[in-house]
Amino acid sequence: MGKTTIKDIAKECGVSLSTVSLVLNNNPRISDKTRNRVLASVRKHSYQPNAHARGLASQMSHSLSVVVPNLNHVFADIYFGEIVSGIYDHATQQGYKLLLDIANEQFVKSEEYINLLKARRADGMLFIASSIEDEYLRVFEKSPYAFLLVNHYFPGSKLNYIAVDYKDSARLAADHLTGFGHRAIGMIAGMNTYTGLDFRDAFIARCREKGLSERNVPWAPGGKDWSQEEGYEAARSLVEKNPNLTAIMAGNDRMAIGAMRYLHTRGLRIPEDVSVMGVDDISQASFTTPGLTTVRHNLYQLGKQACERMLALFRDEISECRETLSSMLVVRESTGPAKR
Repeated sequence: MGKTTIKDIAKECGVSLSTVSLVLNNNPRISDKTRNRVLASVRKHSYQPNAHARGLASQMSHSLSVVVPNLNHVFADIYFGEIVSGIYDHATQQGYKLLLDIANEQFVKSEEYINLLKARRADGMLFIASSIEDEYLRVFEKSPYAFLLVNHYFPGSKLNYIAVDYKDSARLAADHLTGFGHRAIGMIAGMNTYTGLDFRDAFIARCREKGLSERNVPWAPGGKDWSQEEGYEAARSLVEKNPNLTAIMAGNDRMAIGAMRYLHTRGLRIPEDVSVMGVDDISQASFTTPGLTTVRHNLYQLGKQACERMLALFRDEISECRETLSSMLVVRESTGPAKR
């Protein structure tokens, strides 16, 4: 049995969430009969309302803070744009507005990430794709504020999160490439997120299960921004050190597109000489030449569900969120049988 939530109290008493909140805030509008019924349920379940549940009927900003990493041109990035679009659409449907911030040095140094919630300028915070270095976010493990990591998590942490299942995505990708007979697969890995490391480790492990030795799955770091430029340079490193590669697996589509560009400059054909595969299925993936095979992550839906879970946490309808979303393989022209 999980922790009792305000939703459980409301359901048992046959009243709305706002009625329970009004009772908890000693609002005189509630009749004694209803008040006594709600308080009896609260005592029965030893319910401890969080700070946001107590303020559900008052002192609300009707704003949500959305924070993105301090990356180059982050708001122009399709990956972040899709997630933010999903958050925005659900938030506006629920009568909320968004406060967008970049986790730059000043944002962190001034502790704006916590001050936003302390000052009630925002009712909750969604932090998209934080990095391994963002240990300061662990302050939310013991704070009363509604906080949710989007597409990232910290191992062993109690922080709420919703993310794509990158281990499952890696297995889909490895099965696809090894199924085409590839026995020398280079990997471009994102190194600054735990989800990126999960993908790398699960991909290599799956290839090992398929009979590939560790030296037949060499990998190169994709850099901080997971950009096309970083994918280009990582592909160069992989091919120069491992000229026998027949496939390259990139940790996202942008790095895969960069890898394709490098292979073109070398005069290598895709997929006849080297197959290339990415992750996410951003809109550009279907317009590359050849079309990019990828593992689709529905980033818009991820953002929408993240907003749904945030509001549920804020309203105390759920006590925690540890959720992963599934993915699917999208086969286009950039992968094919390994050359003999």
